[in-house]
Amino acid sequence: MTHEPAPHPTGAHKVRSRLELITTGTVHLRKKVGAADLWRRSLETPALWVVLFLVVGSWALVPGSFFARRAVPNTIADRDFVATRDFLLLDEEATGAKQVERRDAVLPVYDLDFEVAKRREEQVHELFAHGRRLLSREAGGGEAARQEVVRQLLQPSAAPDALRLTAAEIEIFLERRFSPELEDRIRGVLVQALRRGVVSDKTALLQNRLRGITLRNLSAGAEQVQLDLFGPISHPGEAREMFEAEVRDWGGFPPAERRALVDFLLTNLAVNLLPNRSETLSRQEAAAAGAGQVFNQIRKGQVIVRKGDVIDDGDAQVIAQMRGERRLLQQLPPLAGTLLLLGLVAAVVWLGLRREKVADHGPRRLFGEGLLLLLLSLLGAKFAFLVAGALSGVFDGPPFNVARSWAYATPFAVVGLLAALLLGRHAALLLSVLFSILASRLGVEGDSLWVVFYAFAGSLAAIFAVERHQFRQRLVMARVGALVGLNNVVLALILASFQSPGGRGWMEICFDLLCAFAGGLLAATLASFAVPILESLLGITTDIKLLELSNTNLPLLRDLAFKAPGTFQHSLMVANLSKEGCEAIGADPVLAYTCGLYHDIGKMLRPDYFIENQRPGQNRHDKLVPTMSVLILVNHVKDGLELAREHGLPRVLCDAIQQHHGTRLMKYFYNRALEQREGGAEVAEEKFRYPGPTPQNKVMGVLMLADAVEAASRTLTDPAPQKIRGLIRTIVDDCLHDGQLDQTDLTLSDLRHLSEAFLRVLANIFHQRVDYPGFDFNAGPKRERRPVAAAARAS
Repeated sequence: MTHEPAPHPTGAHKVRSRLELITTGTVHLRKKVGAADLWRRSLETPALWVVLFLVVGSWALVPGSFFARRAVPNTIADRDFVATRDFLLLDEEATGAKQVERRDAVLPVYDLDFEVAKRREEQVHELFAHGRRLLSREAGGGEAARQEVVRQLLQPSAAPDALRLTAAEIEIFLERRFSPELEDRIRGVLVQALRRGVVSDKTALLQNRLRGITLRNLSAGAEQVQLDLFGPISHPGEAREMFEAEVRDWGGFPPAERRALVDFLLTNLAVNLLPNRSETLSRQEAAAAGAGQVFNQIRKGQVIVRKGDVIDDGDAQVIAQMRGERRLLQQLPPLAGTLLLLGLVAAVVWLGLRREKVADHGPRRLFGEGLLLLLLSLLGAKFAFLVAGALSGVFDGPPFNVARSWAYATPFAVVGLLAALLLGRHAALLLSVLFSILASRLGVEGDSLWVVFYAFAGSLAAIFAVERHQFRQRLVMARVGALVGLNNVVLALILASFQSPGGRGWMEICFDLLCAFAGGLLAATLASFAVPILESLLGITTDIKLLELSNTNLPLLRDLAFKAPGTFQHSLMVANLSKEGCEAIGADPVLAYTCGLYHDIGKMLRPDYFIENQRPGQNRHDKLVPTMSVLILVNHVKDGLELAREHGLPRVLCDAIQQHHGTRLMKYFYNRALEQREGGAEVAEEKFRYPGPTPQNKVMGVLMLADAVEAASRTLTDPAPQKIRGLIRTIVDDCLHDGQLDQTDLTLSDLRHLSEAFLRVLANIFHQRVDYPGFDFNAGPKRERRPVAAAARAS
């Protein structure tokens, strides 16, 4: 709060020199595009973080080692390659041979369609019956009637499988007047051939004569293994021989007619025994799939290749599988699944954090910060699992040769700790769940479910510890680490109870518990180192940082105390008022207290221009025009911002410096300008207002009111509670009606609780005391010096 100066004359030359210093030293705040600005912009670019999350996340989660050198076939081994774990090696050659064997064991499938014989039998009967009807109608018609019958029988049918006739064949049937005897003979021959099965390529069929075929009767829906493959006849070879032999025994037919009948039978003989290649292939693939894979057992400690030996293809395959390496085509399915999982995680982070409020960070920035924490935690877990696997390979016997035991020391809880300190409880819970799911993809020894349970429960303990302990200093992290470590010990015991009885001895279990406790301590240690760095990178100020900044022995506050002692005392009062006010309305008291200490640091550059630092009768504003005085007062905000940036103060303290006056009117100098104007000239009110902005949240609104109330309370000659209450009400009403609190979300109920808190603090400060007997401290100085009185004044 700017205090109105008391009039006192000074020399004109001193005033001019001071004005030159002020105007030349005015800070012009320019927006500079640099590394910090680029980083801030990148945090607010969701697309960038999604791409980074997908790329780095898939790099970490897709199975395989990204740190070890690949074993190249046909090269000399520069060291011994020893199996670091027990695993099964897929024998691709043996697996392929087994699948081929299973495929070859599948019999070819042939489909026999007896419906063809039935249709042909019906068609022949219909042909002869139709012919007899035509002959009966055309009886006695002579040659013309005969030709009409031929013409009608030669008309093509719309049915695709209709009988095909020639004029010569019809003439033969007419000669026999479509006799039932000839009909029966033709039907019998066709049906006999079709029931044996007519095949187009008997050579291919006979290739299976040693093992047979699978014959499917499509009419009956049944199938059987057919070993006799000589019964079916081929079309047209064997069919012609069969038909010629049959027709030869028919009496009364000259050779030309017998040949015509054979041609008719061959033309209308349909192939009804067909190889079903698709069904055969399907059965072969099913058999191959059911063959299973052939594995070779590789034991931990087994030497794969010795130093100096040539690495052949088989050795390279063993080493690659031990490390989880895969070929590019083999990596595509897990890569696609991993990208889908990461995309879903990113979507959940966006939906879960878009309504969160952390400082002045919007949803886009919170999204980037959440993905950054997930990435850092995921990479840390990846590194820890690699170290766990490497350490287990160094030792030959239990308990140190079990990778899972070492993995218990992974600081899973660090994501919960960091998120709780930086982003709040809701964000911490969300990120802990997602991180536990992602970390399960890193599970050692083929086990991943324990990672989900262990990581999430540990993160929950960390979040609870953050809320349970009030962080007055960073050393509290040690207690948090111990609490998380004890929680991990309990989790390790629970997980041990699910393992097979007798599978692990007491030595192994004790080592598990030791690693689990170390994981909690390591999480707290990493968090204590990471929090200051992330505070700076993300522009988030935690309570730990604020409490450190509230130490009045810090250089900046000590400078304020020495250069502007009145302002320092005012700041202490504002800090206490703000803290009490925020506690009354449920806002952040730690932030309010620290903002109160720093809100007026800009006054230390020109302390003599502010009344709390002036001696009575020494007001430098008396010889200045009101507009110049306003410039000086406004500059203490700009100077404060410059000092805050020079000393690396957090953004929230810069906001407090910039917003604690809002756009309030400097009424003292505005009224002076009205009094000094000449000729009724207008005085623009905007020139006598602070540049703002107005307070943007509850804490900044409380700070503005505390600053104004504390300054105004100094003017009370009789600080009775009723007068203090009236002063507070006047200040609050003035700020409210001036629109200074519009952006703060302060309700009328909040303002009422604030007023009561301010009254309580100020009433305690301006309390009455009884007079000291024998002393009159309000009397003027006496000529004679009395030791007792002097001692009292010194105290």
